[in-house]
Amino acid sequence: MNRRRAPLQSLGRYRVTSLLIAALWLSGMLWLALHYLLARPNEFGVVRHPMEAPVLLVHGIAALVALFVLGWFAARHAGAMSGRRHSRVSGWLLSGFLLLLAGAGCAQFFLANETWQANVSLVHEICGALLLVPVLTHLFRFRNADRQVPRAEVPERRHAHDRPHGHADHSARPHSARN
Repeated sequence: MNRRRAPLQSLGRYRVTSLLIAALWLSGMLWLALHYLLARPNEFGVVRHPMEAPVLLVHGIAALVALFVLGWFAARHAGAMSGRRHSRVSGWLLSGFLLLLAGAGCAQFFLANETWQANVSLVHEICGALLLVPVLTHLFRFRNADRQVPRAEVPERRHAHDRPHGHADHSARPHSARN
């Protein structure tokens, strides 16, 4: 049985996902810099930088969008790439890392205990700062795996317009032989 893999992700979906991860990481890093490096103490406590709240708002909105987009992308991407052993482990590690980040980010809103909230915030901040490590590891492993696959083994891209309407033929027959 000649089983073909699903088509690779489109460049547009990849770019949207990459831009979303970059926006999350950059807004998170900017917030950390504003919160920890630019806060000023005064006689009443700490005066926060005026841009801290808007940056956190952008980060929160991007996080909500990311829950949908990354979940959708990961489901399609994992299915399409299930045959690639080289990047499967790094993909699952990246997914687990993102799940930890999302869980810790959401938990900050619902924990009533200040100690637990501070600990979860610290986990979120550390994982967020380190996010580039699993992202770049996964991309590096994915790109290296592509270079190691001989050209003859790389499946051809299949598009919806290559098949008759409503027909999901995954055989290797040319288009003219299917009709």
